Amino acid sequence: MTPHQRRSGNQYMHRKTQNYRDAIRAKLDAYHRFIQLGLIAQGILVALATTVPGLVWRHFGSWLRTVRPEACPSERVVAAALRNNLPEFLALDTEEAIHAKFIRERSDPTRAAATRLAA
Repeated sequence: MTPHQRRSGNQYMHRKTQNYRDAIRAKLDAYHRFIQLGLIAQGILVALATTVPGLVWRHFGSWLRTVRPEACPSERVVAAALRNNLPEFLALDTEEAIHAKFIRERSDPTRAAATRLAA
């Protein structure tokens, strides 16, 4: 994109080339996809926190000043529980663990710390 000063107003897209306009559309589409994926991920964390709080607390594996198992965990606690359980999940080698197989086949073991722990 052409650099502009802050608060300089709108760009005049009709004066730009078609390739430039297409690149702007692709950039905005990427922003929208990123935000939508974040919302989906947060929704999954909320769903896990509200439907299986006992399981989340059992796999949390960290320290909180006050853990209240009768209350639903936060999204951060659910994310930590998932992160803590990932190496164990990837180490599964059964027919039922098709998701683990999918992740293992598409991940780069040199970049993923969790797969190094599972080995």
